[in-house]
Amino acid sequence: MRNEERWDKIIHLVDQHGFLSVQELSELCDTSVITIRRDLQHLHTLSRIRRTHGGAAALPAVPHAIPGTDNGNEPNSRHYSFDRLDVLVTTDILPKLASVIQQASGRERIPVIAESLPLPGTETCVTVDNYQGGVDLGRWAAQYALEHWNGKVHAMDLTYHRPNTQARSQGFLAGLRATIPSAQMLFSVNTESRYDMAYQLTRDALSVHPDINIIFAINDISAQGANQACKDLGIAPDKLIILTFGIEGPTMIDLIMKGEWVCAGIAMFPEIVGTVCVESAIAAFNHQPLPPQLTTPHCIVTRENLPTIYEQTPAGWQLRWDKIPCELNLPVPVHADRPDKDRPLPTHLGFIYTFVDHEWYKTLARTMQAYSAGLGITLELVDYKKTVKDELNLRRLEIARRAASEVKPGDTIFIDAGPISCVFAEQLLNHKDITVITYSMPVLEILKESPAEITLISTGGAYRRSSQVFVGPTAEATLKEFRIDKLFLMVSGVSKSYGLYHTNISEVTMKQQMMIVSPEVILLADYSCFQQEALIQVAPISAVHKLITDDALPPSIRLELGTLGISVILATM
Repeated sequence: MRNEERWDKIIHLVDQHGFLSVQELSELCDTSVITIRRDLQHLHTLSRIRRTHGGAAALPAVPHAIPGTDNGNEPNSRHYSFDRLDVLVTTDILPKLASVIQQASGRERIPVIAESLPLPGTETCVTVDNYQGGVDLGRWAAQYALEHWNGKVHAMDLTYHRPNTQARSQGFLAGLRATIPSAQMLFSVNTESRYDMAYQLTRDALSVHPDINIIFAINDISAQGANQACKDLGIAPDKLIILTFGIEGPTMIDLIMKGEWVCAGIAMFPEIVGTVCVESAIAAFNHQPLPPQLTTPHCIVTRENLPTIYEQTPAGWQLRWDKIPCELNLPVPVHADRPDKDRPLPTHLGFIYTFVDHEWYKTLARTMQAYSAGLGITLELVDYKKTVKDELNLRRLEIARRAASEVKPGDTIFIDAGPISCVFAEQLLNHKDITVITYSMPVLEILKESPAEITLISTGGAYRRSSQVFVGPTAEATLKEFRIDKLFLMVSGVSKSYGLYHTNISEVTMKQQMMIVSPEVILLADYSCFQQEALIQVAPISAVHKLITDDALPPSIRLELGTLGISVILATM
């Protein structure tokens, strides 16, 4: 294959998949890893792809419009810079990644509206009253139990460990026991907001405790898993009910109308939440003051009252907006039929959303797109996972660049294996008069391209394919023979209390041996390493002399490390 043909193929593959590793491109193009690395650098220079740690990513592009529900397609999105957005709306993202999104948007001075859970620095948070909704549904469940089972309640809670979902579970139990103090909550289990987990946990619980008669699910995906478990176990619908918190889209509406196990739930109205998010974004764009929280309405929906709230149309179930204003209080004025265009309006809104398989976010995205379009506003979907991944890769690149400045002519260094090792090795290609020792095969492959001024040494040993490193007694014995000036260490987890952690015992022993023979230990760790602890301890944190990290690591942690005598160096973006 000629160079031009291979380059065109690489561009097409990366654009199609969003991101591909060097190894994947090597296999797809049937060429060597070294050739692919050269190709990626060439294409990056030409601005045809974006070179990232370990591979290549597609260039930013405007996302496609959100398709309607009738064609069965998922909303489409592409990672891009925040700089073209006027306002950003973000949903319930994981706490350890919230600071990254906040800093990325903050660099562009973009107002941020939070949905579901508040985030620091946002203009407001659009959310339902989760606890009160749980209380209301708990009281309804108690009344149902009094009418059908003489007040006997053996309940199961399918929860999720986030503040909003925990509030739903706590409210449900409080409402249940307010009417039936003797109500028993046999289980409260974390489904991780996943269908498969909810299905299996429900099957297991019902197999051991067949007397369970109420299952409370904190969202529709968990309720759907429980529903399938009841169906597969052949549970009689008059013996058990499933109650959901959400009613996020047509799947749950159909289940309620079917009238089997799922008989009621709290409707959070993504149609209302979506429009309120857009209206609050417009207010933020116009610098209008907003309260810390905009509470959207909820109500209990059953098979009996559902047709008065939703109507079946050729396009599917639609919210009856004509019934909403007179029955439910909205936190901001919403003009669903006649959007108010006579005011300053933003041009582009961004929407970050997670759990893309949940109908809540699908319905929310479609609602926001339709309402925005009526105002002449473009809504762009931000690929949450890819945005965070690319942001993390950029941070790791800056850490690697800063680490490379620590390497001086005449140094003998050891490069550990880890998420920053490859991009660090690439930063050393122009260094002269240094010796690099490593047990990482990817690092060896990169530095094989280096000039003769770099002496490259492998430890040898048993090759561990899963992590592409050499380990074992031979590799460890080799380390004892060398004088090393600086060790650039990488681990899976860092904790002030428990030290440095890693996931594999054979790599841990290599890291420990490297630390013994190295007078200076320089830890390369991005913020994500400080959010988790791995399986095996490598060493106490005091064994580190320098830490090179990014500015997403909280100042409090940096200060604590500094008090331990560790030199903390920030690689700023």
